[in-house]
Amino acid sequence: MNIQNCNIFQSSYVIVTILIVVLIGMVFFGVYFMKKSVKISKGAVEKSFCSLHKIESDFMKTGASRKNRTVVYISVPLGALKRLNSGTKANRIYDQLKYILFKHLCISIDGDIAVSGSENFIALNSLKTEEIAPCIEKCLEEINDKFVEYDVVHLVRIRFGYICTSSNEISFETALNRAKEACSIAEEQDVGYCQWDTSNGKEFERKMKMENNIQSEIDNNHFYLEYQPIVNTKTSGIIGAEVLTRLNSASEGILPPYLYLAAVNNVGLNKKFDYYVFEKNCKWISSDIQTRSKYMFSVNFSRQTLCDQNLVDFVMQCIQTYGINASSVAIEILEDTNLTEDEKSTVTKNLTRLKGKGITILLDDFGKGYTSFSDLTDFSIDIVKIDRSITQGAVEQAGFLILKNIIKTAHDLGYKTLCEGVETEEHRKVVAAAGCDMIQGYYFHRPMPVAKLETLLIKK
Repeated sequence: MNIQNCNIFQSSYVIVTILIVVLIGMVFFGVYFMKKSVKISKGAVEKSFCSLHKIESDFMKTGASRKNRTVVYISVPLGALKRLNSGTKANRIYDQLKYILFKHLCISIDGDIAVSGSENFIALNSLKTEEIAPCIEKCLEEINDKFVEYDVVHLVRIRFGYICTSSNEISFETALNRAKEACSIAEEQDVGYCQWDTSNGKEFERKMKMENNIQSEIDNNHFYLEYQPIVNTKTSGIIGAEVLTRLNSASEGILPPYLYLAAVNNVGLNKKFDYYVFEKNCKWISSDIQTRSKYMFSVNFSRQTLCDQNLVDFVMQCIQTYGINASSVAIEILEDTNLTEDEKSTVTKNLTRLKGKGITILLDDFGKGYTSFSDLTDFSIDIVKIDRSITQGAVEQAGFLILKNIIKTAHDLGYKTLCEGVETEEHRKVVAAAGCDMIQGYYFHRPMPVAKLETLLIKK
């Protein structure tokens, strides 16, 4: 009886062992084939990207029969991503993007897609105007989900530009250039995509003309200054002003700031422009030192300019040349770009030296774009300038709590605060109730010509 039970036990043990081995084998082969299928899938995507020549050929063939064609240009600027992340992570994200674009612009709509340059893409399909926009929106939605997953939403801004046509008279080169123009306009307007039409085509031509002429506009001193006063929250008295620029173009007259500031950035003239404006401001202060040295006049500086190794020497040389007080000028750190650790280190050293020489440092647009709480500890600053969106959102209870806590945090760190975008009595009241030190906005003063500011200062 005991022997029989033992045999039964041994048989059960053998069966269980065999089952475990089989199960392990199934798992092993499952993982193997899954990895293989992923590799095959990735390879299939790579092979499915065609050449630009094929897209051009297909465009011309379908044009001959006057069929609808849509050319899509996709801009994928990975510069900031590559600077701030490992190459492996950047490549992994890039591969994911390629798959998403392939899925939405190729598989689902029977189109073609090709890589353009090192990072951008060009797609061709037969979708009509009312069909392509929803397709791009789905694509953007999935891309955004992927960026959230990798925590790089703030580093990459993908833009789509497209043109729909059934004309057989338009060349592929023209269609592609117009899709690129639309993509550029999408970037200027900070939207995900844009369709080319006659009106925005003219706007693009104007933008290109501005970029071609911007250096000569600076060299020929076609810019003039305006100032928007900053007031004390408790007394409403003027304590200084932000320096603003206006362009009186020789060919187009007075132009809006968004047009020429975008050109300055796109052409890479940030440092040249920032230094030019700073010197103009110093020269203006020097023409009435007795009156103007009582106030603080702040100039916006790009974070790229603040990386310049010669920044401190330039600023101090200007102050000495025009014989003004260092306390009369201030530098506002713009929220225009992310910095690498090395760049941030250089900026921190420059700001610390400038502050040590008596120059006031402001952190501009806090709560927007690339500014963050880490900037409060990374940079040597004096004033936190709170973005208008937070100021105006403080009329709601939740917004007020956010504003109040930002101000408290700044005060605890030893900084003063300035709220911009105060345009109504309600804005003024909530800003004052939150404990802000200084105010800037239309409720008190709009940007004004130099002559008007001079009159205000003299009266005071």
